[in-house]
Amino acid sequence: MAVSQIQAQSSHHPIPISRQGFHDNIDKEQAAAAKFDGKADDLVKVSDDQTTNLQVTNALIKEVDDMQQEIEDNDSLDHRLKVKYLSAIYVTLKDYNQKRSRRNIDPEEAPAMIAAFRNMMRADIKGQSILPYISNLSFEASEKIIESFQDNPGYKEARGQVFTKYAFNNLETVMPKLGDYLNYPGTDSIVAAVARKYPNQVLTYATSYTPMANAVKRNQDPIVQQIVRIGQSPQSTKILPFIDELLAGTTTVEKLEAVVDNDYQYFKQMVKSNIALQKLKADGQNPFGLKAMMENMQAKSLLYIRTVNDLHEESAPVRFAIVKNFTPEELYYLIINGQEELYTSSYTNHSNAGLYDQMMLRMKPPRGDSLLMVVNFDRFKKFIAMAAGFNTLDHFLKSMAPENSNYLMQKYVQNLEKTEDLEDAVDVANSFGSIRDEKLLEFLRVEVKKNLNYVKKHSDKRGTVIYQLLSSLFETESKSENDSSKATDMAAKLQLPPINYVTYNTLESDSGRVYQQVFFYGDKDGQESFASFMTNFPSSDWKVSKNKYWATITSVKGKATTIYANLPTDEPADKEAISKLSEYLDENDIHPTIFIHRGHSYHINTTLENLQSSAKIVVLGSCGGYHNLATVLEKSPEAHIISSKQVGTRFVNEPIIHSLEDQVRSGKNVDWVIMWAQLTKKFAGDARNKDLFSDYVPPHKNLGAIFIKAYKQIMKDEKK
Repeated sequence: MAVSQIQAQSSHHPIPISRQGFHDNIDKEQAAAAKFDGKADDLVKVSDDQTTNLQVTNALIKEVDDMQQEIEDNDSLDHRLKVKYLSAIYVTLKDYNQKRSRRNIDPEEAPAMIAAFRNMMRADIKGQSILPYISNLSFEASEKIIESFQDNPGYKEARGQVFTKYAFNNLETVMPKLGDYLNYPGTDSIVAAVARKYPNQVLTYATSYTPMANAVKRNQDPIVQQIVRIGQSPQSTKILPFIDELLAGTTTVEKLEAVVDNDYQYFKQMVKSNIALQKLKADGQNPFGLKAMMENMQAKSLLYIRTVNDLHEESAPVRFAIVKNFTPEELYYLIINGQEELYTSSYTNHSNAGLYDQMMLRMKPPRGDSLLMVVNFDRFKKFIAMAAGFNTLDHFLKSMAPENSNYLMQKYVQNLEKTEDLEDAVDVANSFGSIRDEKLLEFLRVEVKKNLNYVKKHSDKRGTVIYQLLSSLFETESKSENDSSKATDMAAKLQLPPINYVTYNTLESDSGRVYQQVFFYGDKDGQESFASFMTNFPSSDWKVSKNKYWATITSVKGKATTIYANLPTDEPADKEAISKLSEYLDENDIHPTIFIHRGHSYHINTTLENLQSSAKIVVLGSCGGYHNLATVLEKSPEAHIISSKQVGTRFVNEPIIHSLEDQVRSGKNVDWVIMWAQLTKKFAGDARNKDLFSDYVPPHKNLGAIFIKAYKQIMKDEKK
């Protein structure tokens, strides 16, 4: 920080003006690191542990200052080399700050980073290899550091080692980066590993006109070779999910080509093959094509669902014509793949024409347990959670014998500790708030307690946390109090900060201004949403300015608020606009506390990639599925999330955002209970949008998000 200038000036090596700018850049990044928690003090706060904070502060401030001085005092270094090392320090600090703001690095790694950098710099000055100093760093910490030492004798090997560390821990994202490592000895084994988990990625490169295509084709791994053969078909992406059947010799590429040309026949074949793959999985095998199958099925399912949703004002025969020949199991797969976009009236309606209604009517006999057996219980917990959310669970359970419905609900809450992620547990948590059958609720309460006792008895820490949380959620949710006291009790019981309001001062930056970022996309829907959104800012209350990439909307009345909204330029330029805006925010040390996603579910990943850890309120509008909630809370642990059980609509999004802006400009705490009561009253007389609004979930009722927050907090405390 500024101290580096004082030290340098009191030294017998004053800093020449030609290098002062490089020191200033370093000082700026040090100041940004210290100010990250909103306080412009001399402490870099990265955790609740004061010793850790002091170690990180010492590394980023004092040790960096010492390095700056060391560089200036070294008479063996000419101006060019001093600039090289000063620039390298700046790049390292800037990379750390940017990754920290998006939670892409463990901020506690700073001391190890700075120590490694210092050792690399000293080795480089002596002409020695930097290789020995990277082994203890994560990929995130080391990737930028080594790039400052490209002329070092150990650079090539160090780069390969850093990349391998990344590759096997990030098989899902490694393929685009492999092009720079084609002659590295580990490349073939990395491609083979990706082929087993993400065969569609290997297919993409096998069919490309890039140097990577040759690397894939030369690979002798049998799975990779099968993917290469699939890639020779013009229908390769549709055929890839059937790789297990091709390897087993039970079908051929030619036979599949005849099926995949017809949309319905293709979907039908995917359902049939997926059921077979689920059986293999249940028998302990690991089918290679299952992930690609599920992705292709979901994409195809969403096309059918969007067609049904878009026709919501048409008569039932017109609206549901596209699924008139679907079997019960095909409708089941449409439903579980459509969780994030299914309209309530597309799922069930008074005409008994919804996907769920037709699924039940077409069953012979109409028994839910028989259907689940046909699909090998594939994602049945997801289906049960959706049935609870759409108020058809009681109907579904009554379609089977009581002993079978009891057994099914026992299975629903069992083995939640054995899953890779928390998705099933979050689905169970979400369903608690939707089930109205007191007998069923009591039954589930008892079953959760039984499972809690079981995991405790077997000393299963993760399981104990999961079932303890579910038990607490269940008990609090069952009390017949008002929403505010219920939320207060729940937060206290789960040892969480308030879940029913966000205090105004946590939304303010250190300058006293509230910053917000809104994401728009360049499709027709996004452009209409943006045009409508911009009508909410009359010149009497707001000042609006635009550049090539975004609009800046600043309050002229009430508390200081600035909203940045990227322009919905035609795709793919919309992604560039978002990227340019994010770069601007980074460079100007602006960390918004309110983030709003305005777009279809297929755009959500871009929004989430640009989310900052500073977020306190995140409005998803749609796309409230588990993986999105988990990503938001991974990046922004303190976020309060508004989401919808179905596709968002601007006729609901804008009143919510308008209400939020009014509260922010008034300088009051954002109280979800009060805000939702006012919005409920507003939509009561709006026949067109009342049902759509009822599918929006406010933060104090978002049991899935509350569960994830509480789980993460407990596991963090356990780690300590």
